Amino acid sequence: MIIVYDSLTGQGKKFASKLGYKAVNIKDYQRDDDPVVFLVTRSFNFGEIPTTTYEFLKTFHKRVIGTAVSGNRNWGTNFGKAGEVIEKEFGIPLVTKFEMGGFDSDIKVTKNFLETFS
Repeated sequence: MIIVYDSLTGQGKKFASKLGYKAVNIKDYQRDDDPVVFLVTRSFNFGEIPTTTYEFLKTFHKRVIGTAVSGNRNWGTNFGKAGEVIEKEFGIPLVTKFEMGGFDSDIKVTKNFLETFS
């Protein structure tokens, strides 16, 4: 398994690094890399999927087992909304939404999810 992250401010990378698996930037993922992917991404504007994430998912969505999405609770109902859009459009489970580098509870929920695929 590999963690692929799309991070603008570094929070997604920070979250990905806490999960205990190899983590790579979304731009560096190669077709020959591990075919089991957990995606850490972010919401853009008012809950949109970032272009880099969307392009990645168009090609690799069948490899992605779940997502964690960063955001800011100040956005209210749009907090981490890209995860909901990904779940609806691509059928990929939204495991958690997180702020900053993720709280211990976010990491725990995500690790528990990942363990079911190990």
